[in-house]
Amino acid sequence: MFVTVLFFIFYMIAVSFETKGIKNRNQILALACVIFAIMAGFRDYYFWPDALVYAWSFQFHTSTLADFSFSDTPHGYSEFGFYFLQVIVRTFTDNPTVFFVLLSGVTFYFLYKDFKQYSIFPLIGLFAYISRFYFGRHFMQIRAGIAYAILMLSIKYIFEKDWKRYFFIVFIAWMLHRSAILAIPLYFVCNWVKVKKWHVYLALFFSFLVGIFGQGVVHSLVEDNASDLNVGVRYTDAGGEKAQLQGLGMRNPMIYFQCLILLLYTFLEKRLAPINKYYYIIRNAYLYSTMILICFCTYKVLSARSSSMYATLEFAIIPSLIYMFNKKNRIFAFFVTGIILAAIFYMYTKERFV
Repeated sequence: MFVTVLFFIFYMIAVSFETKGIKNRNQILALACVIFAIMAGFRDYYFWPDALVYAWSFQFHTSTLADFSFSDTPHGYSEFGFYFLQVIVRTFTDNPTVFFVLLSGVTFYFLYKDFKQYSIFPLIGLFAYISRFYFGRHFMQIRAGIAYAILMLSIKYIFEKDWKRYFFIVFIAWMLHRSAILAIPLYFVCNWVKVKKWHVYLALFFSFLVGIFGQGVVHSLVEDNASDLNVGVRYTDAGGEKAQLQGLGMRNPMIYFQCLILLLYTFLEKRLAPINKYYYIIRNAYLYSTMILICFCTYKVLSARSSSMYATLEFAIIPSLIYMFNKKNRIFAFFVTGIILAAIFYMYTKERFV
């Protein structure tokens, strides 16, 4: 609880910076990103799931550039792009902490660019990100952390209809984490289909039907194609009932949180679209995320990790919703948002900080 209180205090400090319109906001944002990167880099990797595997892989199963070969086999993961990143760092040091610090620094560099590019209140966007994703992505799922941070840069290229740069970024992200392949359809949906409000409502309705009544079909499809989709057996029933039963199904509170955020963002379309040129792309991406979360709701890890890719865009959506309040009432919106984000932060950290 103490950590959650600290989170709320620093969030309110960020609110004061945003409301006062401080000119050096970008410098404050950069400093905050550096601090969070250092904190993640110097973590005790014996304390966090997955982190010890990455440390072990880096220290004992990673080549240097001098003896690197394309026939090398990564240990603990399958993405060769992430392995080559380890090879570069391993050439200069065999200290896992140095690797974690450098990786976290690079990840937060891209996040810094994301926050500036898409968020109307970048400091609030940072804390929206921290509340839900910081510990998961920067202390454990570090491949997803850097892949998704890079992938968010591709949003602007959908808007610019620059398919070459878009798919180049998707490819780089895919080399770091296989789930980035899910970004491929978004380019075509955003540029070929004019998604309207009623499409969003209808998509949510059918997603709920699948989530409630269609899990038998979903299970069959996932189990039959898990190997082809490079889905680890521990994420699916192919590895036993445990993986499937770990999911909360439609009892997952984040389903309703995302639905609420999406519905508000959609309802306010006429007011939000003029102030953010990426509005429709962000909304479509977040709809995509929410549909995945609902349709695969009985698979805890599979649904959470796949849907969280574009759920990352909450750093742009939540500040936009706050901006809809007039200046007189905006401080109230900031405060309520802080309470909600602190509750989410506590939900994701209570098992680690008791």
